[in-house]
Amino acid sequence: MPTTEKIRQYLEERFLFEFDDVITPDTDLFKAGVIDSFGYVRMMSFLESEFSVKISAEDILENVFVTLTTIDAFIQKKISSK
Repeated sequence: MPTTEKIRQYLEERFLFEFDDVITPDTDLFKAGVIDSFGYVRMMSFLESEFSVKISAEDILENVFVTLTTIDAFIQKKISSK
C-alpha cells in the first residue's frame, strides 16, 4: 500500500472521518476539528513505527503537519533520506 494511502487510512480510522469534498487532503485537520494535540502525538508515534522513521522535536518545530499532503510529503522525505 502506498505511503499516502496508509496515512489516509490511519487518519480516517483513528479519527472517524472520511476525506471528501469538505475535508480534503489539503484541509487543516486541527482547524477542521478532526485532530487534537493528543491525537497528533499518537499520529507521530504511528508514523514512526509504520514507516521506521525518527521524528525529532526539531522536525515538528520546523514543519507543520496539519494536512494529509504535508504529512505525506514529510514522510516521503524522511524515507528517501534513509
